[in-house]
Amino acid sequence: MIFNTISFAVFFILFFAIYRLAKKQYRVQNFLLLAASYFFYGMWDTRFLFLIILSSNIDYILGILINKNRLTLQQRIKTALFLLIAWVFFVLIQYRAISLSFSPFSLEVDKENIINPLGLKVLLFTAIGLLTINLLYVITESWTEKARKRLYIIISVVFSLSMLGFFKYFNFFMESFTGMMKLVFNYTPDPWTLKIILPVGISFYIFKSISYTVDIYRGEIESCENLADYALYLAFFPQLLAGPIERAKNIIPQMQKMRPALTKDSLYDALWLISWGLYKKVVADNLAVVVNNVFGPYDILQTPVTVPEDGLRILIGIYAYTIQIYCDFSGYTDIARGLGKLMGFETMLNFNLPYVSKTPQEFWRRWHISLSTWLRDYLYISLGGNRCSERRIYINLFLTMLLGGLWHGASWTFVLWGAYHGLLLVIYRAFNIRNDKKQYSWLNGALHGVLTFNLVAYGWLMFRAKNMTTIGLFTLSVFTNPSGSPEAWSHLATVCRFTWFLVLFQVVQYYLKDLEPVKKWHWFIQLNVWLFIIMSILSFSGSTVQEFIYFAF
Repeated sequence: MIFNTISFAVFFILFFAIYRLAKKQYRVQNFLLLAASYFFYGMWDTRFLFLIILSSNIDYILGILINKNRLTLQQRIKTALFLLIAWVFFVLIQYRAISLSFSPFSLEVDKENIINPLGLKVLLFTAIGLLTINLLYVITESWTEKARKRLYIIISVVFSLSMLGFFKYFNFFMESFTGMMKLVFNYTPDPWTLKIILPVGISFYIFKSISYTVDIYRGEIESCENLADYALYLAFFPQLLAGPIERAKNIIPQMQKMRPALTKDSLYDALWLISWGLYKKVVADNLAVVVNNVFGPYDILQTPVTVPEDGLRILIGIYAYTIQIYCDFSGYTDIARGLGKLMGFETMLNFNLPYVSKTPQEFWRRWHISLSTWLRDYLYISLGGNRCSERRIYINLFLTMLLGGLWHGASWTFVLWGAYHGLLLVIYRAFNIRNDKKQYSWLNGALHGVLTFNLVAYGWLMFRAKNMTTIGLFTLSVFTNPSGSPEAWSHLATVCRFTWFLVLFQVVQYYLKDLEPVKKWHWFIQLNVWLFIIMSILSFSGSTVQEFIYFAF
């Protein structure tokens, strides 16, 4: 299910009605929310559910061991049963072998294919993992507290990154190795890839699990004693597929107490975030027509490949994607935050008008805030952060952004994008170019803003391109063939048609220093803004539903 579909609307309305009935029993609400989150995620592929449940159980155990170095028999039995039930229902049984019809009612089961032949292997590896952790628990009883904690945090991080690396990067590195052997040694080894399916949202919930155990190790939070609380934190469905990468210290305490009452103001804020997010998604989907027209022919290169003759059309396509990815991703975040507010949760802001930034540093303080702060807190600081020589700081910045680019996807274009942003941060720091200098005039600040916007937009070319050749061809086209074409002007008209209100509204947000200014305006202005947004959603939504871009990451 996707937020911008009728099926999700029906799902959420039914769930929310039941959820509200239990408003005085937060434990019951947590159970309903966890069941809804698993149902929501299982609609993509039930096998993915076992992965997130496995991750939940492993890090639940390790979190307790890091924090308290004890594991009760009840906790061991609870995790083992949870995993066993998950294995039976989400790995062993193949639901495609079951055919169910309601008119007339009939149930047919393909007995030969109902059992997954890989099910026993999955169970074996899971059992080995649990037994290993329990064995280490016994062996390390005589170790010092510091040594035990260090071992458990290493196991937690290695397990999480191994899971992410296997599903997201295995094929990429195997194919890259094959290509390198052919290029360097003129030898092509037998390709050995598993054609692994990337579980949606795995990058987000793996980073959440790492932040949880690392925060426990650093003494910033206590471990969860209740397995359901941690499982809900990891699977919380509004944020499950594309973030934000919420911290446990923010969301878990909210899950362990009564939710605040849904007031008129909180209901207004929630509905505004959901509506504004849906409007952004509509803008993104309509800009996708321009973007796909420009980039599509180059996604799978055909020979011969020539530099496009109308560089203006290419430039408009790059700008269109710059706006599309912002609207698409921040729209998802707005909807997720709005859904969270309806259920009584305050979740973190993930976007804060990033395209008004005057430097790359400021851009990363405003764009995908949950990821940029995660990279800062768990990678940059771990590498040494600012507590080292200036040269080392440059290396830390570059490596952080390089790995941040690789996090986005298994492709050399993402690596290049990360390296590009890392280089920008290094250059701006080396020349001490900052946006907090009061001596900057209004014009100077505006010029810095225009430069930063274009630097970021060029980075989005690398992000959207499916191959290195496209980046080179489009760069040459923009700088050597800046002429227009009828198609370029048509694309420009489309971009202006669907973005004028968005741009105008964000200018207002920036100058008022308020991301939600509407409810403070006169009722007549509010009415017109709401009518425009609702009519835009109804009028410009396409007949086919488009997934959110960050589902691929």
